Amino acid sequence: MTIKELGIGLMAVASLALMTGCGSQEKPKESKEKGQTEQRLKVVETAELPTMDISQATDVVSFSAISQVMEGLYEFADDSSSQPALAKEVVQPTNEGKTYTIEIEEGGKWSNGDDVTAHDFVYSWQRTVDPTTGSEYAYLFDGFVNYNEVVKGEKKPTELGVKALDDYTLEINLEYPIPYLTSILAKPTFYPQNQTFVEATGKDYGTNSDSVLYNGAFQLTEWDGTGLTWNYEKNETFRKANEVKLAAVEVQVIKENGTSLNLYNSDEVDVIQVKGEFAQQEAENKDLVIREYPSSFYLQYNFENKIFANKNARNAISLMIDSQQIVTSILGDGSKAINGYVPTGIVNPETGQDFAKESGKLTTTDPDKAKELWAKAKEELKMETGEVTLLASDTDSAKKLAEYVQGVLGELEGLKVNISNVPFNNRLDAMSKGTFDVVLAGWAATYADPYDFLQLVNSGTPQNYGNWQNEAYAKLLKDASSTFVNDNEKRWSLLLDAHKLVIEEAPVTPLYQGSESYLVKPKVENLVYRSLGSPYYKNVSLKE
Repeated sequence: MTIKELGIGLMAVASLALMTGCGSQEKPKESKEKGQTEQRLKVVETAELPTMDISQATDVVSFSAISQVMEGLYEFADDSSSQPALAKEVVQPTNEGKTYTIEIEEGGKWSNGDDVTAHDFVYSWQRTVDPTTGSEYAYLFDGFVNYNEVVKGEKKPTELGVKALDDYTLEINLEYPIPYLTSILAKPTFYPQNQTFVEATGKDYGTNSDSVLYNGAFQLTEWDGTGLTWNYEKNETFRKANEVKLAAVEVQVIKENGTSLNLYNSDEVDVIQVKGEFAQQEAENKDLVIREYPSSFYLQYNFENKIFANKNARNAISLMIDSQQIVTSILGDGSKAINGYVPTGIVNPETGQDFAKESGKLTTTDPDKAKELWAKAKEELKMETGEVTLLASDTDSAKKLAEYVQGVLGELEGLKVNISNVPFNNRLDAMSKGTFDVVLAGWAATYADPYDFLQLVNSGTPQNYGNWQNEAYAKLLKDASSTFVNDNEKRWSLLLDAHKLVIEEAPVTPLYQGSESYLVKPKVENLVYRSLGSPYYKNVSLKE
């Protein structure tokens, strides 16, 4: 089955190219080489850049940065299907879907002049699955030959099912067919890493702009690992540098939407994200672009907390949440109400049925029922009052959403909810360490399959931050991923059962399905917001 078949539902939700023009008040720099105006795109990010280590990256900001300065085998096309990058073509598997032989272009260069070879991919993937690396995204290699033995420490990382047949030929061997493999190979987690550089840099690798080697269209500059500004400067060693129009992309982090909007209106920046009331007030702005994509935002509970270890307590909270109210009154940025944990936009490649729609309406709002369950929970917990802390990022939208949750849960007698708004990096760190009661979390589709979302709360998955354990759920996912992998109808049925079980057991409470609203200056051409992946600035130019 091809990635285009998998991407049918994704094509329906988004691929927006922005192709008009206007000027800026700032006097542009002039190119010393050509005597022409340098093109410098100015964008606003809403959170800090946590890491540039491919094996450690877990968040959208890191993946966006890595996508600008690195190049993998494949990349996402405008319709979110996979297209060749360093690979010569998007290959079809052999050996009944279990072997991929990928030939690599010979023009790839690292920023130190080294050639990019198949060995760089082999090293990168082995490093990611090595248990000593501690990668939270190692699970993406599940299904590769020997993956399970490697992550358990029973076999060496060098025994993972990938090898270089020669300098420019890569072979992947799977335990069973993975229908979405071509899609995940376009993810930054599968980009190459230069072994000599990584090992020489040691623990500093990926912690600042000087501790990374680049093979993409840009090089990261002026990032010290914690700062709120950085640049992507054109990489002259990139194999297609002559096709890159931008001299640089200047990035600054601004968490207050009002501040970024003021900068946009004064022509000091070219691209910003708008949320909440600001998105609502800009609804008629001709510069507004809405990106729809399969994503789920939710409360994730820590089962170390005795209140959240109680099923009735979790279900009581779920019944207090009104997803429609969140998207209309709190966010107002084009986000949609959600009826389950898996969002819409992911379809069955054989039937064309949307998974979320086939699941039906699994969530509901019922404050009276919620209060009944909360009373039962207090009785079971032998408590009259309880106090918990809701962890959230410190952005405007996260603060407002946390206040909404705090308000509606305040209607459960005896429950006090405190809010802790922290920088993005701090929230990720607390989630990884399990040092939270309940957290505002979210996930955007990594590949076009419901398993991508359902595995997040499975036993042994690094993203199962709350440490929910359920044998029945684990068995459903195991059977779906292996036992019935060649029976699509049975596999889909198992995943639908797993989806229902997630809502019944409530290790998470779904809040909404995300969309993103951006203001983009008309002079910005070919900036594409796809359903999967980050925009590629290498395709962007600025109209004079």
